[in-house]
Amino acid sequence: MLINCALADVTPYVPSMGMPWNRQRVIHLYRRMTFGADAATIVAALDQNPIDLVDSLVTEAINLPLTPEPEFAFKDQTQYGLALLESVLEKDGYTREWIIDLQGNGLRGRMAFFWHNHFVTKFDIYESSNYTWQYHKLLQQYALGNFKDFVYEMGLTPAMLVFLNGSENFAGSPNENYARELFELFTLGVDNGYTQDDIVETARALTGYTDIPVPWGPINFDPATHDPGVKTIFGRTGNWGYDDVIDILFEERAEQISTFIAGKLYVRFVNPTVDDVVIDHLAQVFRQSDWSIEALVREIFRMTHFFDEFNISTIIEGPLENTLILYNELGNTINGLSVFGIWSGGTEAGQEIFNPVDVAGWPGNRSWINTTTITTRWSDSESLLGVNLLFGFGELGDLARATTNEEEDVEIICQDFIDYFLPKGLQFQSDFDAALVTFKGDVPPDYFTNGNWTINFWALPFQVHALLRFLTQLPEFQLK
Repeated sequence: MLINCALADVTPYVPSMGMPWNRQRVIHLYRRMTFGADAATIVAALDQNPIDLVDSLVTEAINLPLTPEPEFAFKDQTQYGLALLESVLEKDGYTREWIIDLQGNGLRGRMAFFWHNHFVTKFDIYESSNYTWQYHKLLQQYALGNFKDFVYEMGLTPAMLVFLNGSENFAGSPNENYARELFELFTLGVDNGYTQDDIVETARALTGYTDIPVPWGPINFDPATHDPGVKTIFGRTGNWGYDDVIDILFEERAEQISTFIAGKLYVRFVNPTVDDVVIDHLAQVFRQSDWSIEALVREIFRMTHFFDEFNISTIIEGPLENTLILYNELGNTINGLSVFGIWSGGTEAGQEIFNPVDVAGWPGNRSWINTTTITTRWSDSESLLGVNLLFGFGELGDLARATTNEEEDVEIICQDFIDYFLPKGLQFQSDFDAALVTFKGDVPPDYFTNGNWTINFWALPFQVHALLRFLTQLPEFQLK
């Protein structure tokens, strides 16, 4: 059985001798709250109060404007020529824009991507680019909003209505798909606080959203297809409809919902191995804030527990997320050319945006690594580093200089650089010895003792490239 070894409590983090506010914890914070940060941002953060920094990142995310509305935002099928082909191309273009946004949108991008893997839909099912945009807009709009409102709106968005058959839910022939997933995946968790009868009765209450005047058009409520009969949900009986379902769910199952969602965020952003005491605390914060995701997220990243040594470098990111972190930590900017490589690499390794594997989403963490996907992750990192060497030669040297205060001692410089990309360092001395040999490369050995080699040596970018290639092949590199 896996054990969570983090012992720090849930009080707000105050730096101390035993738990200093250092580069290791700054990198940890940026990797979890965002998709990593460049060296200059990390250095600047060291002069900030950690709680103030957390709050500023949350506030920045809340104030961030939504992605601009695309031209296809409300196009229905009658407005296309080669309908499916054109819709796929529009969705693919929008997907690439979202990847670019993810790099620059900080916590809002991080949270929207998290909810994409919670409220799962699949483009392969609904095939409409405008449904894709409406769904994604909702992810951004409620990324740090009110969870109850989020659940309410998600059940009515066309992408979800089609994906989980809400648009096929008729009186007299209720479709249980959305009702089941509303409880099992979106709010309560598997077999937690509901029965099969609750699912059946909820499905009846959700009937009626079946009016689709034109394919890929709005999906409206049709009273003629709604079941007006009496239903009993969680022991409450009445002539319930959609609004009633959401109210009853959050009133009767508040503790289960808060614990389930707090647990999902804990596992995703703190540690894959749960700490029930901490999750109970977070669940209470969630309930007391009247379902504010913002309040829950602020609490998570302000806790001393979050900054515990045993919560650092414990999560295996998805391939796309892993590459985004590397981009940011190298100080690269994603553009129209590089975004295709990120997208295709993530897809090849099993993380295709707008097409998670199933309604439960990508399992995450250890499931990302197998004999096939690890080689794809290695090759993606190697390709990115090759581009950096070709087009950002000088920047590789600047990166090494930004990660150390040393100028001549090659061992210290190498260690400082390793610690920037691997905040918990290397496990074995033999690994560091091999890394040091790689970093020294073909530079004559006496250069490191007679003063000919310094941090400004002309071949430093080649050395940095070689060292990064070495590091990205190590198991420790996959832990973020």
